[in-house]
Amino acid sequence: MINDIGIVDTKKIIAAINDAYSIDFSSLALTAFKRRVLKVMNDHNYSSIVDFIHRLENDAQLFGKYLSEGMIDTTEMFRDPSFWRDLRDVHLPNLFKTYGKINVHIPGVTSGDDVYSFVILLKESGFLNKTKIIVSSLSQLRLDAIKNGAIYDIRKMENSEANHKRFSGSFELSDYYSIESNKAIMNSELVENIEFKKYSYLQDSPLTGQHLILYRNKMIYCNATLQDKIGQKLFDSLLTGGILCVGSRENIETGPFARKLLTLNSVEKIYKKRTA
Repeated sequence: MINDIGIVDTKKIIAAINDAYSIDFSSLALTAFKRRVLKVMNDHNYSSIVDFIHRLENDAQLFGKYLSEGMIDTTEMFRDPSFWRDLRDVHLPNLFKTYGKINVHIPGVTSGDDVYSFVILLKESGFLNKTKIIVSSLSQLRLDAIKNGAIYDIRKMENSEANHKRFSGSFELSDYYSIESNKAIMNSELVENIEFKKYSYLQDSPLTGQHLILYRNKMIYCNATLQDKIGQKLFDSLLTGGILCVGSRENIETGPFARKLLTLNSVEKIYKKRTA
């Protein structure tokens, strides 16, 4: 078992991934990246950094598997229920009143908790057929898992159930999943009309024309430079008057684009792209 990875070896792994797959992890928080790599290496019984890098460089399918395994799962739906209530009761009605139909992007997904939370919100509010949703991730394996019905540990679903009650949903959360072998399997019909796209906000061009972007609790794993880069891409993807939502512990108000954002909710970190 490997207990730690030095800075030099960590940078070698980052460089190898960037060279082989044009995915740059150099601006991620180093501690978080090392923790993910250590988990993958120990789960697959690697004892040599050199061997691990060699396998990454020469086996794209294996890299895709490791990329998926190394992502952080939140597996908690309706996290921060007050955010979801505010989105449902205030901001979404305003968007639909202004535009009629809206485009929504949920980037950087891992376990699909925000995806299913948002779709359930739309379904219960009668907005689902007025919304075009793109869900994106670096990992195709993660996208496929969400598309086919995300699977959660039934014990962790207890937190989601509690969140949903505080959200004051119209139905029971259990109406949207089935239970098999102590696993909660989400109803894949909820996401059948969503476009799933392998995409990187750093390497790829902005997906413009968005009325709403949900990018919650992702920037805490990035350094300040990467936060600004991602924030700019998010901003560029929004239509004027569009809404950007980040996590309650995240701060984008110091970024170069911040003066062009109007704060709609300083607690829940909901922002609107200014008209001027």
